[in-house]
Amino acid sequence: MTKVELAEFTPWTSRPVADPRRASPAQFMDGMSEILTAQGPMQALHLFQTYAKAGGLMKITAPVRSRFERAIQDAARAGTVVIEKENDSEVEDETDPRCWIVRLEGQDRVIMRTLGDRSFAEIPLSELAAFVLELRCADEFMGKEDIARSILSHYGLQKLTALVQRRLDRVFAEYF
Repeated sequence: MTKVELAEFTPWTSRPVADPRRASPAQFMDGMSEILTAQGPMQALHLFQTYAKAGGLMKITAPVRSRFERAIQDAARAGTVVIEKENDSEVEDETDPRCWIVRLEGQDRVIMRTLGDRSFAEIPLSELAAFVLELRCADEFMGKEDIARSILSHYGLQKLTALVQRRLDRVFAEYF
């Protein structure tokens, strides 16, 4: 099996942050910048959930989600973060923050990493596409099934679930 070197995923070391229901834009960006430094590039929704949990919330309500979205969009307008929208198989339209890949300005656009504490659905499609490209460059005769098996093996996953298949199908459709 073709082996690809992946960087170790580094989770953010959680600390208390301002309550997202009352945080100022500066407080939001203080915590979100720390999270992005460790885990970026990442899906915006995963970023929001990581911050919310550190802020004492287990669930993000619509008003809190709007506050997160405004804060990250303001940071993008200010040039401190970059938001790229991906055509993720798990979202219906680009207003869903699961398809917003967020990184700090100056941070690499794509970093191929181990799964870490992310779910497969939280891996940016651009990261999966880079991984597939590495596999295909190492063995140009590798078929989709071989690539899927190799990806499962690299991420320590046991089963090709419907979610994994949908996301890999989207990667092939979008990038290859």
